[in-house]
Amino acid sequence: MEQLQIKATLEQAGVDYDKGLERFMGNVALYHKFLLKFLNDGSYEEFVTSLSVPDMAMAEKSVHTLKGTAGNLSLMKLFRAADDTVQAIRTTQDHEAIQKLADSVGVIYRETCDAIRKSVGD
Repeated sequence: MEQLQIKATLEQAGVDYDKGLERFMGNVALYHKFLLKFLNDGSYEEFVTSLSVPDMAMAEKSVHTLKGTAGNLSLMKLFRAADDTVQAIRTTQDHEAIQKLADSVGVIYRETCDAIRKSVGD
């Protein structure tokens, strides 16, 4: 896929491609490598598992890790959704409100991963 198509695909999924590339000092190959590594990050799965138990301390930790990773890679739509969820857990929102935010994180996480696979995947 051509560079402009990669950028457009990722930006449609809420990635600030230019900012992400800037964080990797303009090294396109390195940025793409780390985007692919994100696909194997277990934070989201750990978050889902923690919510189902429920272990809210572990859920907060795992969604906070997801937020940090998303922020470092400039996956901004996912970053914001994860941040909203972290804040809801920290302010002990009711389980229903947290679950609604978690569902949103899930949708955005899948969209982000699909865009990464489609644009820079093997």
